[in-house]
Amino acid sequence: MMGVNSEKKILICEFHEETNTFNPVVMSVEGFKVVRYAEGQEAYDLCRKIPCAFHGMIDGVEEKGGKVIPTISLYGPSGGIVDDSVFELLCERMEYYVGSVTDFDAVCVSLHGATCTVSREDACGDFLQFLRDLVGEDKIIAASCDLHANVTEKMLKNADIICSYQSYPHVDFYEAGYRAATLCMDKLAGKPVKLAATTIPMMVPPTGYTSLEGVFKDIIDSGKKLVEDGELLDFSVLQVQPWLDIKEIGSTVIAVASDEETAKKYADMLAERLYENRDEFWPDLMTVDEVIDKAENNTTGKPVILVDAADSPNGGAVGDSVLPAIRLMERGSTVSAGMFVKDPEAVKKAFEVGVGNSAEFSVGAGFTPGMPGPLKAVGRVRSLHDGSFRQEGPAGRGFPCNVGMSAVISFGNIDIMVCEEPGASGDPQILRHFGIEPKLYDLIVVKANTSFKVPYSAFADDFCYADTPGAGASNLEYFDWKNLPKGFYPFDLPEDYELKKARIWR
Repeated sequence: MMGVNSEKKILICEFHEETNTFNPVVMSVEGFKVVRYAEGQEAYDLCRKIPCAFHGMIDGVEEKGGKVIPTISLYGPSGGIVDDSVFELLCERMEYYVGSVTDFDAVCVSLHGATCTVSREDACGDFLQFLRDLVGEDKIIAASCDLHANVTEKMLKNADIICSYQSYPHVDFYEAGYRAATLCMDKLAGKPVKLAATTIPMMVPPTGYTSLEGVFKDIIDSGKKLVEDGELLDFSVLQVQPWLDIKEIGSTVIAVASDEETAKKYADMLAERLYENRDEFWPDLMTVDEVIDKAENNTTGKPVILVDAADSPNGGAVGDSVLPAIRLMERGSTVSAGMFVKDPEAVKKAFEVGVGNSAEFSVGAGFTPGMPGPLKAVGRVRSLHDGSFRQEGPAGRGFPCNVGMSAVISFGNIDIMVCEEPGASGDPQILRHFGIEPKLYDLIVVKANTSFKVPYSAFADDFCYADTPGAGASNLEYFDWKNLPKGFYPFDLPEDYELKKARIWR
């Protein structure tokens, strides 16, 4: 039976890319096409097949009796800053769709929330402001975003509802979209929905926390309990991804309730817990040689996992580091090792050389400034691939991924999968699909922050976070910061800093 929202029409759009400003590679619209660029019914049909935020928004609207009007889905992999032409395309298409629908009630937007373009440090805030100017003040705008979003004042001033992922590793893409759309429909039905938010001037590396255990899990669980008990309608605890050298940045806590005072009260409470535990969100780092030592002395029969989070494509880094392989060779180590590297030129040469043949290869260190390498050695081409696979998850289970043309090259005891554009870097399939079975190696290099933990825990238990160079380094002192605001943790925040009280933004 159709409900009170049966006649409500909701536009759904998507603009999702996690920017790392230390990644020198600018992302064009072709980069978005690697994951998803679709419009209209194609976007609707495509997103309904996967558990993404766009899908969650569709279900959240339709289950409340609303009508979905799909517009544009631009979903890119994490990477460098986005070319301005992508933002212009997004705005042009949304202007077309809004102009084509004479009677609609709201817009639901799937964002990452930490996207920069060549000329826009706050592309998500700029897009929400563009939408607000386009649709007017009477239309509701509801957004979902990543747990690592940089929620700015512009975003809070222009969106009525913001819901982030509540899991890290992220497994609730769908749920975040569903929550945002459901609150949107409730607000359209006349129910009170009040959002309060406060931002903390702090950043911490994603390698230092997870919603699976520890203090961050406790904070997320306390928010969930408030929702279960009916105190809150929703909450979001956003730990901003730290590789954004921009002027407005911070970690934001959002609480949504039926009244303003309750929303402000619990936003302040959750923010205080996040801030007071800030020193707990840091990983213990090892040198690459210390990790290799462990692998050489390992007798468990399980692989040692060298976590090279600094080069994680999931965190917006390039994926071109070969430092662990270089050290293995320099040491003359007999440890069997597997890893992947972004190197289109090495891929091209592997296809020219052919399967089963050997040649002198130069691999890695082709993009990231100051990256050690390349590795130069004779390698044998083991296999060639088109780069398409599906993730095993649980994060992104079933999601399609394409790393471009790719090849596996063996350098003695080291197997390297070289590819054009790595993605899903914490999923075992980025190695397993290409014949590098992680369980059969002494050492596996995983270029991810936390997403790998659940799938890799099925066959490994020694996870060693390495202090490595790269655009996603956990050691934030590694970077030459030029634009961060003064008074910012972990650099120069005064010890007597007092959190700003949460406020209602709309």
